[in-house]
Amino acid sequence: MLVESLKEIVDQFNTMGLKWTFKYGKDYWQNKGDYPQDAELPFADRQKYLFLLWKDRGFIINKHGAITANKYDGEMVLLVRSKISDPTYDYKYETHIKNLEAECERLYNAFSDCDGWLITSWKEIEVENEYDTNMDGLKIKFTIEYE
Repeated sequence: MLVESLKEIVDQFNTMGLKWTFKYGKDYWQNKGDYPQDAELPFADRQKYLFLLWKDRGFIINKHGAITANKYDGEMVLLVRSKISDPTYDYKYETHIKNLEAECERLYNAFSDCDGWLITSWKEIEVENEYDTNMDGLKIKFTIEYE
């Protein structure tokens, strides 16, 4: 359910001319990806990668023992390609991470607009030089409920 909703959101973004890719799998699966180098392009023209790394599903149970909602805790990352030779962390922040904060807000808002979903926790953590392909961005830790 969560995976399918994230795929739909990314598909919607792509119909608006945004360049997003969605993949589901733990870090070691994401590290196997071979993603085109586009770090030289303007940010708007670059591919954004949303990787759902893991999710745990729990249940909200009422006083009668009935399941009233699904609850997902997990982590995903929103990344763009970078170069190990980027000159400073400030450069990485200004060029990649700061722009991805706005994209994360777009993702948050799109998920909030989905019927039945409620985001109860959302935390963004800066990451740099992730995976063998060198990607910078944000790790998102979340709790989301679905009724």
